[in-house]
Amino acid sequence: MKTKNLVRKLSLLSALALGNTALAACLATETEPNNTDTQANSGLCSGTAVSGTISSSSDYDWFRFEVPATGTISISMSHAAGIDLDWYLYKATGSYVAYRSTSSNPETGSYNATSTGTYYLRVKRYAGTGSYSLNVTLPGGGGGTPTACTLPSKVNLGKTGNATPKASTTIGGTVMMGGGPDVDEAIKWMIARAGGGDFVVLRSTGTNAYNEYIYGLGGVNSVQTLLITNTTQANDACVVQTIKNAGAVFMAGGNQADYINYFKGQGVGNALNYLIGTKRAPVGGTSAGMAILGQYYHPGGAPDTTAVLQNPTAVTIGNSFLANPLLANLVTDTHFTERNRQPRLATFMASSIYNYGAGWAAMSGVGADENTAVAIDAAGAARVYGTGNALFVRGTNSPEVLQPSTPLTWYRAGDALRVYKVPGTATGANSFNLVNWTGSGGTTGYWSSNNGAWATK
Repeated sequence: MKTKNLVRKLSLLSALALGNTALAACLATETEPNNTDTQANSGLCSGTAVSGTISSSSDYDWFRFEVPATGTISISMSHAAGIDLDWYLYKATGSYVAYRSTSSNPETGSYNATSTGTYYLRVKRYAGTGSYSLNVTLPGGGGGTPTACTLPSKVNLGKTGNATPKASTTIGGTVMMGGGPDVDEAIKWMIARAGGGDFVVLRSTGTNAYNEYIYGLGGVNSVQTLLITNTTQANDACVVQTIKNAGAVFMAGGNQADYINYFKGQGVGNALNYLIGTKRAPVGGTSAGMAILGQYYHPGGAPDTTAVLQNPTAVTIGNSFLANPLLANLVTDTHFTERNRQPRLATFMASSIYNYGAGWAAMSGVGADENTAVAIDAAGAARVYGTGNALFVRGTNSPEVLQPSTPLTWYRAGDALRVYKVPGTATGANSFNLVNWTGSGGTTGYWSSNNGAWATK
């Protein structure tokens, strides 16, 4: 053990003798060979995830980075299911100073750095092989400096603000906007949680009109719009890097089927899940962008009439595009009151129960009017901004009749679905908690369907 540590010290000192070379763009993917400290990948940025793969029992992934200030180094590593990977943190010389070797996924831990300088991180296998995502947050930022990569020309609709990307410390959250006029207060809420970083807008149709609008609200380094119209673009390395480096991401309106077809299971979808689950950066969307935020989603096409109640199990519902624990067992709908979508949302909930086995007691629906936004913090506390209403819906009991080619009976004496309607305000004064499913500043009503006949009270 002593011999091994001596060899480690000598190799690290040799590496340090190379000098302090300026780091380039944020490292996004580990590069082999990096099995020893002298081969360690550099360019790791604070708060920017690095993807990697452990391919065998002899495969070790080493990373080298500079810590510019004393304070807490926080490390989180998530890995593929069915395997167990561990990490070890080293100063420039000596044995490891912190490690995480449990059965948890992600493996998270921290170290109080009392000195600045070079540190190393090693990822190794305990059981199995597979992919991982590593995120290191450094005191005072540090690591590589995010730089602009080259986006495909058809994807890049331009950037407003600082051309040089900026790493930032972000706070997680979700904005669900019902379409129509954008809600300034909700966008500002996202900006405040983006930590002064870069704001990225995703869309599959349209222009870069959001750039000047969002940048004009202040508080961001830049605003950039990416137009993604196929899976090739969605898997482009620079597209994925740009999203992962973002301080906040907002999905514009359009056709949610495009987002599902182009983003789900692709590089963009994985990057969005990284922002939500690992980096804890705010992610939001309006209209089509809101439609895909819940665990369950409708890809489009259901009529805005009570016709949906006649065969609810046939209404198409998708599952698990984005992984947001606060929106588990939840389906959304937009342009809500304007298009009389109350029966539609109830049908989405019923279809989720039937087709995916979602428990009726946990199954939830959220509808948002136009010019209305629901801003949900990391603890599940939501505030409603804008001029319309947000409606939070849950069943009071199971549907009495829910089967193919049969009208929906979810009646329960007219009280089948409890609806809490929360008016939006400029200050977000009215609220709702998605964890305990209670709110303030709203009113309670009930929906029901009796053999396909819709009623409210």
